Amino acid sequence: MKYFTAELWAAFNSTRRESAFKLYDRRLQSYMKQLQAVIPRLNPHARPFFREACLLHDCTLARLEVGDHIDHPDQWLSRDKINRRRASVRLTVLTEDAKNIYTLRYVDVTRVEVNFPGEKILFPVGRYSNFGDWGYDELTVTRTGQFRHDVLFASGSTIMIEFEKFAFRKKLAKSA
Repeated sequence: MKYFTAELWAAFNSTRRESAFKLYDRRLQSYMKQLQAVIPRLNPHARPFFREACLLHDCTLARLEVGDHIDHPDQWLSRDKINRRRASVRLTVLTEDAKNIYTLRYVDVTRVEVNFPGEKILFPVGRYSNFGDWGYDELTVTRTGQFRHDVLFASGSTIMIEFEKFAFRKKLAKSA
């Protein structure tokens, strides 16, 4: 991550708190400026998701799916379908208030990195290892022109996805 690093997030709860928030404000401005150049390249239906900074802050990653045929894994009926596979990623995220579920879908994926557990644990939650709250995410463009979405979690874990196409869906969570 370039703008919202683990070190910056950890500094919010340190003796450097005041300077960390000033640095955050500067980085947020820089991020939003570069984002304005990236957003028009996205599909118009995907743009609203990235326009709002920190939309998923404090949410929970419920599911991470990666594969060549994640939409219909049971339909491997012919060699022709197998030969048309495309790497994709799907994240399912529950909002902090548990009222909504976001499904994020990345298509024509060229690179995925999952760093779990993180190198630096920021805010451990519970006695079992987990990703923890969704902290910050960034949408940037790689040198080769791919979109890149980085996510930093409270555990210090990260997910990085480089992709061509993105779509999202928001729906109400079913009440228990």
